[in-house]
Amino acid sequence: MTVFGKLGKYSKHKLEIETDDELDIYKISKYANGRQVSVSVEIEDGRRISPDQRRKTYALIHDVCDYLGYPDDAMEAWFKYQFIQKKGIEWFSLSDCSMSLATSYLTFILDVCFEEDIPFRTKTWDMIPTDYHLTLQCLKHRKCVICGKRAQFAHVDSVGMGVNRNNVDHRQRYVMPLCNDHHHEQHTKGIKWFISFYHIKPVKPDLETLRILKIRGNYEDKEDSNGS
Repeated sequence: MTVFGKLGKYSKHKLEIETDDELDIYKISKYANGRQVSVSVEIEDGRRISPDQRRKTYALIHDVCDYLGYPDDAMEAWFKYQFIQKKGIEWFSLSDCSMSLATSYLTFILDVCFEEDIPFRTKTWDMIPTDYHLTLQCLKHRKCVICGKRAQFAHVDSVGMGVNRNNVDHRQRYVMPLCNDHHHEQHTKGIKWFISFYHIKPVKPDLETLRILKIRGNYEDKEDSNGS
């Protein structure tokens, strides 16, 4: 469900949105189903798409075309159509769209590539910033956030020898998806140097991601008892 509007009053932890159209209260209540609703807010900063964003977007689309055998213009049109349907927005151009829209569109293409297991070229992968969203997607799909190879679950702060990992709440620990080589480099050169050198943003995985990865912890029994 996509809602558009204007930003009103705001503080450090609260903001007020005046929506362009009346809210569908019934639909919101249905989505909530008695739970706290999570939302994502994109604030338009007035800047235009950068040449770097445009280059990364076309590089990703070209990788998909090479893998699936479709022409670039047809694949670009398909991605745009799927994106505007999902967002509920008008047709746009990568020549003059906003920077925030370009970022959202690039993220959408990345998500499709992950879901369909489209291989990334090394050159394309190196152009993608290791932001929170990319790191979380790499976790879910077991891809190294640095090189895109098959990855493992690497803790920023090691769990420790002799500790039963089934008794650890992994949601409270920062992790990174790293291949064997980069995981070894992390331990060899130290976590501070490693994060600074590769500009990685470790994340705390949510329960959905942990279950996708089949990583057990002491949160499982708590969730089951809450849901029973």
